[in-house]
Amino acid sequence: MPSSAVHRALARAVCRLVGERAGGGTDQLTGLANRDALSAHLERAIRRGRPLTVLYVDLDDFKLVNDTLGHAAGDELLRRVAHAMRELAGSGDLLARQGGDEFVLVARDAGDPDDLARTLQAVITKPSMLRGLEISVGVSIGIAVFPDDGQDPESLLEAADAAMYDAKRTGRNEIRRRGPGAGRDRDQDRAVLELTTTLPEAIRRDELTLHWQPLVDVDDLSIVGLEALVRWQHPQRGLLLPGAFLPFAYQTGMIAAVDEWVAGALARQRHLWRAEGLDPYVGFNLAPQFARQPGALERLLARLTAGGLDLDHVTIELTESEALRADECLVSFVHGLTAAGVTVSLDDFGRAYSSLSRLRDVPARWIKLDRAFLQGVPEDPQATSVLVAVVDLLSALRFEFIIEGVEREAQRRFLSEQGVRIGQGYLLGRPVPAPELHDRLLASAVSRLQARVPPAAA
Repeated sequence: MPSSAVHRALARAVCRLVGERAGGGTDQLTGLANRDALSAHLERAIRRGRPLTVLYVDLDDFKLVNDTLGHAAGDELLRRVAHAMRELAGSGDLLARQGGDEFVLVARDAGDPDDLARTLQAVITKPSMLRGLEISVGVSIGIAVFPDDGQDPESLLEAADAAMYDAKRTGRNEIRRRGPGAGRDRDQDRAVLELTTTLPEAIRRDELTLHWQPLVDVDDLSIVGLEALVRWQHPQRGLLLPGAFLPFAYQTGMIAAVDEWVAGALARQRHLWRAEGLDPYVGFNLAPQFARQPGALERLLARLTAGGLDLDHVTIELTESEALRADECLVSFVHGLTAAGVTVSLDDFGRAYSSLSRLRDVPARWIKLDRAFLQGVPEDPQATSVLVAVVDLLSALRFEFIIEGVEREAQRRFLSEQGVRIGQGYLLGRPVPAPELHDRLLASAVSRLQARVPPAAA
């Protein structure tokens, strides 16, 4: 047996042995240490006074796997995550399952905690086949270090747990470290609970509103489409951006109600524009949870066509990670959209692991490249080469595409020189309420561009 394999086998044996000696606590599903074993191990390790790194790990997309593939598939995924973490653990490290989809790694002599967390993240998020689908779950990781961030097991775990929740709040699939004395922000948690529980009433009271971000021809700067972005005009807190309430709408299942409201508001606003002689393409980002509801396709199309909205002027975006691992229900929903004339676009392309072999089979005409592709362009030759290669690939696959994150004039000029037609970003237009776009829509002569420029995005 090679030395590396011996080391891994020894590490796994040590982890199991430590768990057994720490209090006989073993998680039945994964074979990792349980909470009691974790607490006992931390007590002993802290008494030795050596530096420790605690990584608190939570799977971002676990509920989606359970809901779409079933609990047996969810259990299989948890076992795979446990196996992947064992492969990374060193001798003397402890792996534990806190419950649900939460895991803890306690590592001694770990070096740079951020490097360890990034390595662990890469191991867990590596795509694998599950029930015939290629699955890649995101993972949020919180870091705590002994003795800097806590000097007893409870404070260390609380700091790591709080940092993990920070990672969740800032977009998921992130790594965060809070520092000493960091428990969960109870006031913030109460505020989140209040927003989540009052969101249904806010929808009924029509407190949500749409802002619109232009999609722009990078040559002549005319508007070729508009992306609808939801905001919450809260009666006490003022205008709330999506990050303040949408993540929790996803977690509680309220995102489907939000999306249905957005579809209706989008149709109403476009009807108003059309009455003024304006006929822009419009689009918005749809959560997969909506598609999995009974009668979802019929309800969405009814919302969109209210007031005479032409479906061939609408684009619905799905995030790349969701579309490329779509289940049968979502695939059927997407085919229903395209059959009705709605254009489907992949959002945030490049943010997740991209399966090019599956990309060929996705019924989408448009792809929106994540803003990360423009970082360093055009000054950084390597970043520029990557973007050019991706543009060439998508062109060869006959996709139309939009590039997000255009924030500097040098970027706009470069895209124009490369033959890229459509961009989006603060240089080209920030999200604003509909009235603030009226004059620009008129000046852009959107009706003149319809024949040559297909739909908008998100």
